[in-house]
Amino acid sequence: MSLTAADPAVASIPVDDGLRALFDRARGGDAAALDQLCRTMRPRLYRSAWSILRDRDEADDVAQEALVRAVTRRLLFLGTGSVAGWMTRIAVNLAKNRRRDHQRRGDITAGALPEELVARGALAADFDAPDVVVLDALDRTRLLNAVTSLSERQRDVVRLRAIAGLDFKAVADTLGISEENARVTFSQAKKKLTTLLRGAP
Repeated sequence: MSLTAADPAVASIPVDDGLRALFDRARGGDAAALDQLCRTMRPRLYRSAWSILRDRDEADDVAQEALVRAVTRRLLFLGTGSVAGWMTRIAVNLAKNRRRDHQRRGDITAGALPEELVARGALAADFDAPDVVVLDALDRTRLLNAVTSLSERQRDVVRLRAIAGLDFKAVADTLGISEENARVTFSQAKKKLTTLLRGAP
C-alpha cells in the first residue's frame, strides 16, 4: 500500500455510495480495490488527522494506520453509518490519542500551525463577512488559543469542518451525530470564537 502525504489544501474527494462495495472487496484481498480505497479515502483521513495534530508527518502516519486498521480484521465495521464516516472516526481517534500522548511528553509545541490554516483563510471560510475580516487579521497563536477554549465537541466540529474541509454531512457521520446537530454546534462555536477573538488584545 503506497501512500504519499497529501496537502490539507486539497479539496475533499467525494465518497460515493459505491465505497462500501469497494471496502468489502479490499478487505477480501482485491489489490485493485485496496489501491482505489486508499486513493479515495487517504486525503480525507490525512486532513482529519492534520486538523488535530497540525503536523504533516504525524498526520501521514495516522492516515496510514487508520487505513491499515480499517482494511484488516483488527477493527470490524458493524454496518451502522457509512464506511467513510467510520474510517474517518478511526483516524480522528488515533490522532487524538497521539496528541494526548505527545502532550504528556511535552512534544507538541504551541503555534506549530502550517501556513495553510490562516493564510488561505480555512477557518474563516464559513464565517459571515464581518467575521471573516476579524479572523483574517488574527495571528496564529490567538486563533489556536481561541479554538482550544471550545468544548471538545465544538473543537471536533470546527476542526473537521473548517480545517479538514469536510461538509456537514461528513462531519456528522464521523462524529456520530445528526447533520443538524453538526450545523448547530458549528454555529455556536463560531459565535463563541468571534466573541473571544473580538475581545482579545
